[in-house]
Amino acid sequence: MSYGSLKKRWRHGVSWTWINEDYRALVPENLAATVMELQSRDRFHAKQGRSTARVVLHQADHPLPVYLKRHFRLPWPARVAALFDPAGQHSPAAAEWRHLERARNLGINVPDVVALGERIGPGTGLQSFLLIAELTGATALNELLPHLADLPDRASFAAVKRRVIAEMARITATLHRACVFHKDLYLCHFFLDLDRSATGSNQTKLTLIDLHRLREHRYLSNYWRWKDLGQLLFSTEGVAGISARDCWRFWISYCRLAGIKRPALHARIVRWRAARYSGHNRKRR
Repeated sequence: MSYGSLKKRWRHGVSWTWINEDYRALVPENLAATVMELQSRDRFHAKQGRSTARVVLHQADHPLPVYLKRHFRLPWPARVAALFDPAGQHSPAAAEWRHLERARNLGINVPDVVALGERIGPGTGLQSFLLIAELTGATALNELLPHLADLPDRASFAAVKRRVIAEMARITATLHRACVFHKDLYLCHFFLDLDRSATGSNQTKLTLIDLHRLREHRYLSNYWRWKDLGQLLFSTEGVAGISARDCWRFWISYCRLAGIKRPALHARIVRWRAARYSGHNRKRR
């Protein structure tokens, strides 16, 4: 991959694009030239120079639904860093890609990255994009659990829920044992493929999404642990199908897997953090 000279980046700009070989046949050949101009109002959200939208790519008569994250205006430190260190991948798209791959290497199910790229220059310009494959057949837990709770088969629901809780605890403990923290660990960021998690199955297909804030913290790791766990506990409030016993079951499994000492002290702090999130949420209404 060539980034050209500093003079070329400053005067004309350069770009690079990476495409996952598993999806190359489904990605348009002119993706790099058109991706920043693609239009979609499906689940579109824009804020502070960035946007997210659901896009369906059509290639070889095979639709590929993806989530497109684009960054049009970035802070000047990232722009200057990219100009002088173009291989450093200073954009949010490249950073999230690294976070996803790090979590994947830890044994955590995360969405597939279909493609990403950067445009560096001219001048101190910096733009980036990230295409993430949609989790077809999977649903966020905050939406799925209330639906399952209304079904008459209580035994099957309880069995699936126990398996989901165990997998949530494993995912969270795996991150934290590596001193890696999600920083946005809400229930809505866990997606369950119910068909692969039914009673009798040996697998629980639970996927963690939105890892753009993922960071490693070797120091003050307990602070970030409490933040993650407080967010997760707060996000279970008012969700039908989740009981205090479920939260306790998660906590016991998490503490065992994460090697937590003095779990009672940690539990008090996590509950306090969750209460703060809850109080803040009430003030915003």
